[in-house]
Amino acid sequence: MSNLPSAEKIGRAWRMHRDGDNQGALRLFEEVIAASPDSVDAHYGMGLAYKASGDKAAAAGAFQQALSVTEQALSAVQLASHAEGQHGANDLDTNFDDRYMMLTRMLKQRIEDVGGAV
Repeated sequence: MSNLPSAEKIGRAWRMHRDGDNQGALRLFEEVIAASPDSVDAHYGMGLAYKASGDKAAAAGAFQQALSVTEQALSAVQLASHAEGQHGANDLDTNFDDRYMMLTRMLKQRIEDVGGAV
């Protein structure tokens, strides 16, 4: 197990994936997830590495986990927005929910791409 910070591990894993070393990338993404189970970036990266390796079922599972984490984060942001007197869902006065809304759409597309159920 590497002693690198999670952000550095994710960067290294992405490079490995781009270079075609999907097994190495998966190992690093797994290390990040072991330390930070809610890392959307690591779950998403695992999905891409599994997909590139031809394991569509594992890719769907990783994308589904990323979607679950993203939906929980979006819900928390929307609840906080509502509690602060903002609009709640799709608060146009802030951009805090934009990332999670975009990720939700993108992850649903990725899941469908590998034949998973959304």
